[in-house]
Amino acid sequence: MSAGGIVAVAMMLVLVAGCARGAPERTKPEPIPGLAEDRYVALASELAAHRVQIWFEVDLVKAWQAHDLDRVTGRLAQLQAAAEDEGFTITGVKVADELGYHDGIDSAAAATKFLRAARPAVRAAVPDAEVLLDMVVPELGCLGWQPGRAERSCAKQARKRFPAASLNAVTGYLRAGLVDRLDLSTGLLEDSTYTGWGTDRADAQRQAWKHVGDLGWGELTTLQSRKALARPGGYTGDASVDLAVYVDTPRELGAQAIDIWTWRQAYDGDEVSLLGPGLSPNQLWEGLDRRARAGQVLFTHMTPSAMPTSAAAFRKECAKAAEVFGAVFVAAGAG
Repeated sequence: MSAGGIVAVAMMLVLVAGCARGAPERTKPEPIPGLAEDRYVALASELAAHRVQIWFEVDLVKAWQAHDLDRVTGRLAQLQAAAEDEGFTITGVKVADELGYHDGIDSAAAATKFLRAARPAVRAAVPDAEVLLDMVVPELGCLGWQPGRAERSCAKQARKRFPAASLNAVTGYLRAGLVDRLDLSTGLLEDSTYTGWGTDRADAQRQAWKHVGDLGWGELTTLQSRKALARPGGYTGDASVDLAVYVDTPRELGAQAIDIWTWRQAYDGDEVSLLGPGLSPNQLWEGLDRRARAGQVLFTHMTPSAMPTSAAAFRKECAKAAEVFGAVFVAAGAG
């Protein structure tokens, strides 16, 4: 394949790399007897009882674009009050899914303006919370700092298409002190693309995270890695490969935590999850469990609408998740 053909394939794959967006909550879950009436609070409270860090996630980009930031951050203030009543702490708030990637934020200036509005609004609602930014940076997956012509062309196209998610743009947000924690996807491409460049996905991940280190991002914020591994009916991939590429390599090269999407959630017409039916484990779960027992910090995402409707089953799922995940992004229920 020509360099141009490789680049075209690469950019097509960049468009779908790292897709970990959560489906919005479309209906308000009904309360469960014996738990807090607000099921978002109930989920957070039950997880916190198992010593899980609670992070709420909310799409402040859409709220900001709709001039609706006050209403949505008002929901965060409501959650903060509920947390005080229930006796748990909100560690942080995730304010954006894949900032600058198909979300209408089409420049570094726009992203900076958003962050300068969102950060103080979150801090006013939840005073002690970290502000976490979720990003996929396609330029990293292109390996554009390396000498190959196809890599450089891929990176140039990535910067042009996603200017708010470029390496320079992200460095700017971090240097401005706008991000307490960065949940980062390196936007890896398919092995077939990397084969044409004389490498493979595992090495590309290592090179991308080394480059992140060279850029000094770990000195400007707390870094963590993110990867979508949930599938319909539970995870079915090659666990040894996925654990090595998406958990071990980032951890070795500076990621302080690993975010694995998602516990269970409706997505693109299917229900995807990490565990199989009946919470049955698999090789991925067993590998994550070993790493959690060794002290690694692992995140996942949970939403009340995907949880059981009986109190006993609800509590059982929370306890199961807490076996591996020391931190959870809980949907905020902001609409």
